[in-house]
Amino acid sequence: MNIKIKGVSFSIKQLLCLTLYYGFATYLPDSYSIFGGKIANAFRVFLCKRIFKKCGKIRTINRKIIFGSGRNIEMGDDSGIGANTEIPSDTIIGKNVMLSRRCYVLHRNHEFKRTDIPIIEQGFKETKRLIIEDDCWIGLNSLLTPGRHIKKGTIVAMGSVLTKDFPEYSIVGGNPAKFIKSRKE
Repeated sequence: MNIKIKGVSFSIKQLLCLTLYYGFATYLPDSYSIFGGKIANAFRVFLCKRIFKKCGKIRTINRKIIFGSGRNIEMGDDSGIGANTEIPSDTIIGKNVMLSRRCYVLHRNHEFKRTDIPIIEQGFKETKRLIIEDDCWIGLNSLLTPGRHIKKGTIVAMGSVLTKDFPEYSIVGGNPAKFIKSRKE
């Protein structure tokens, strides 16, 4: 049986797991805490496997991650999401991805083309999906703009603002992020 909330359909199991995640599990100890960290992480992973669209063997779902309804997230084997990270509910995360703490992913921007009406009244641009391919590392405090496609093997340095896409195995960093070097050199 499915329940519709604001036009979005959820199974009873998804709704229960979302409620447990946001109401309780997100506040449990950090996944790396010596006191209950492994148990807290295992519980959050258990819930996310029942919320996300597709899951491999997840390594880490740390505390206070916001992923909206999460029902269209796909996450590959041995990937993890760091504490206090926010990702859209339709993100695709490949295998062996490390999404560090306090990363923030935007999925849409405000419309601002018209000057005859306030920006706040112009609505939003089209929502764009984030794709992170296999074997990527997104550093601490990174900001990813809508529609980024992070190619295989890419490293995004901490504190970067990613405004465009780069080739596979790139190391990028800065604000805005610039190509630093290739990992294949």
